[in-house]
Amino acid sequence: MVNFFKAYSNPNKYAEDLPSEKILADLKVDTEWVHIIRNKIDSGEMIKAIVVVKHPKKDYYAVLDGHHRFWAQRTLGYTTIKCAVIEDFFGLGFHMTKNGMFQPDPKITRYVRIPLKRFYSYMTEFIKDPENSLKKIDNKLFQKDDF
Repeated sequence: MVNFFKAYSNPNKYAEDLPSEKILADLKVDTEWVHIIRNKIDSGEMIKAIVVVKHPKKDYYAVLDGHHRFWAQRTLGYTTIKCAVIEDFFGLGFHMTKNGMFQPDPKITRYVRIPLKRFYSYMTEFIKDPENSLKKIDNKLFQKDDF
């Protein structure tokens, strides 16, 4: 197992063979792209290993990077697939949080999140008391600091 950033930057260096039936991947893939990758594999072109994380208690792996490559190999009948297994997903989450990847841009907060929260509270108020809430909402809907 390897740290996520090493695995992502050079998955082939850290790859190991895993049984394809133990790997879980998203089904929402572009089938045309899977076909293109299959053609590359058929022509002998090397493709990058996929990056997976192991389930903490079960003998399964989830694809983090390489869903199309996984399905291309799986549909070609591969019983083992080269994978770089990252050591822990929590370390990745910590790094992403530390670097602000889960925190939206301040403009998103100001122009999307806050107005949506306000809209939600108005709708909740309206559902509880339609007649009185409309009077209150007219005055509060657009506040001068919104624009």
